[in-house]
Amino acid sequence: MAKLALNHYFTSADKALAPLLTKLNKLNQWNQWLKDNVADKTLTQHCYIVNVDKTVLIVIADSAHWSTRLKFHIPDLLKKIRHYSELENIRGICCKIHPGHHIKTKNKPRQIALLSEKTAATFIDSAQKITDKSLKKILEKIALNKSR
Repeated sequence: MAKLALNHYFTSADKALAPLLTKLNKLNQWNQWLKDNVADKTLTQHCYIVNVDKTVLIVIADSAHWSTRLKFHIPDLLKKIRHYSELENIRGICCKIHPGHHIKTKNKPRQIALLSEKTAATFIDSAQKITDKSLKKILEKIALNKSR
C-alpha cells in the first residue's frame, strides 16, 4: 500500500520527483543486467552500478577485494554491454570502493596470542639486559602473556 502511495506521489501532476524515479528504475535495470551477465554471481552481492558518466559505467564495490575481482570481468562485460541498447555507448567501467554501504558484522574480541614458557623466559632475559626503561616494561608485559 505504501509503495502505491509513493508511486502516485512520484508520478503526480507536479512530477518534481519523477526524474528521481526514472533514474532509480534505470539503476535497477542496469544492476539486473550486471547480475545476468557477470560470470561470478557472488560478485553482484558486493558490487553495484551507481551511475553512468558519459561513456563510463560507475560501479561501487564493498572492498578492494571485490573491486579487483570485478576488474577481471570488465573485458567480458564490455563485450556484452554493446548488445544492451541502454548502455551500448559505454566504453569503460570504473570501479570505486565504498566500504561503508554493506552490513557490518560485529567486531570479534581481539585474541591475544599466548607465549610458551621458553619464549616468555627469553623476553624476560632480554628485558633484564636492556637499559631503556620503556622498552624493558614492554618486554616484561609481553612475557606475562604466557600460556598457563
